[in-house]
Amino acid sequence: MKKYNDQNIKEILKLINRPGLATIERMIRLANKKFEINENQVINSIALLLDLNVIKEKSKDFGDGWNTKRTCKVYEIK
Repeated sequence: MKKYNDQNIKEILKLINRPGLATIERMIRLANKKFEINENQVINSIALLLDLNVIKEKSKDFGDGWNTKRTCKVYEIK
């Protein structure tokens, strides 16, 4: 059984709720920088939040559509 830190989950939800793209890379970087949460804890917390249907995952296209076009997974609160 995995143990989850409630404070880490609250901080990750704050990061998802911030303006800008809530990509996994951005959340890992900001969680480590601001809250000293390591990468593994961020990934496990996001997986838990997805399982509990608190957040949802969607694909977002960005770029100018002509020279650069990328799709990434973005998380948002339901």
